[in-house]
Amino acid sequence: MAATERAPWLDYLIDHIGLKEIPGSDNNPLIVAWGQQSGIDWWSNDDDAWCAVAVNGALVNAGYPSTRSALARSFCKYGTRLSRPVRGAVVVFPRGTNPLYGHVGIVDEVRSDGTIVVVNGNVSNMVRRSTFRISSILPDGIRWPPGAPMDGQVAAVPAKVELGERILERGMSGDDVEDLQVGLAALGHLGGADEIDGIFGPNTEDAVRAFQRSAGLTIDGVAGPATLSALDRAVQAAASKLKAREAAKAAAKPAAATAGGLGAVGGVAATAAAVSSAARDVGGLWDGTALGLGFVAIIVAGGLGFLAYRYFTSKAADEAAA
Repeated sequence: MAATERAPWLDYLIDHIGLKEIPGSDNNPLIVAWGQQSGIDWWSNDDDAWCAVAVNGALVNAGYPSTRSALARSFCKYGTRLSRPVRGAVVVFPRGTNPLYGHVGIVDEVRSDGTIVVVNGNVSNMVRRSTFRISSILPDGIRWPPGAPMDGQVAAVPAKVELGERILERGMSGDDVEDLQVGLAALGHLGGADEIDGIFGPNTEDAVRAFQRSAGLTIDGVAGPATLSALDRAVQAAASKLKAREAAKAAAKPAAATAGGLGAVGGVAATAAAVSSAARDVGGLWDGTALGLGFVAIIVAGGLGFLAYRYFTSKAADEAAA
């Protein structure tokens, strides 16, 4: 099926590239009509942000339902969620720091450099093409209109995509991407919690490359079967080290109770033991909560636990020599 046949809503908006607001008190009648056609009863102007009105108007005029809302983020629950952007997909981006605000457009081109060209309204007060990074799309912000036919290029996201069910690469999103990010973070290849967003962007690609380099794998930034298998083994090994640290701290605990100056270490050890209990339940790589906590425990408790170990070992040696 040709792209123009499966995305008439995109073609409609392309036909209106260059359409502008009317300055002053007058309003562009077509922008007003788009709001009315979309079921936004209060819509009567072109002064309010109208990117969602433009997309809704394009959908309605192509025979598909609207979200009946002027909010861009209303599209995050529209139609079918896709695993990656394709031509004709409706895409939603954040706008500023307010979680209610956003921006929406329709994908016209997906590029190999991790960017997409989007046809959108209310940009410089007109309908025009704009370029965005794929990684900037909201987690639920790649949508396909309800009832619109899907060809082989359109891949819907199942309710839960298990890690290993597909090869992951830049531009993809989903639960499995988030699980991949949790594993990379546990091994120190990815940053903090804000990097775990379920979107395979440039930072995740760099982290995959870093892991592949450390594991002696082909460095291509793509998380295929070999990379995922090696990552699983590496995280399992990290979990085993966490258990070993827990055992060492448990052995040192009786001595720690008599060392008044190091009481804080005992408290950290107890906290680490609780975290390790959660990590012990991880049967594989993909319990993100346990691994995330375990990652923190390795950093915090590992260093202090080592100091406690050195202290009590030295103390025992001194007593044996006396």
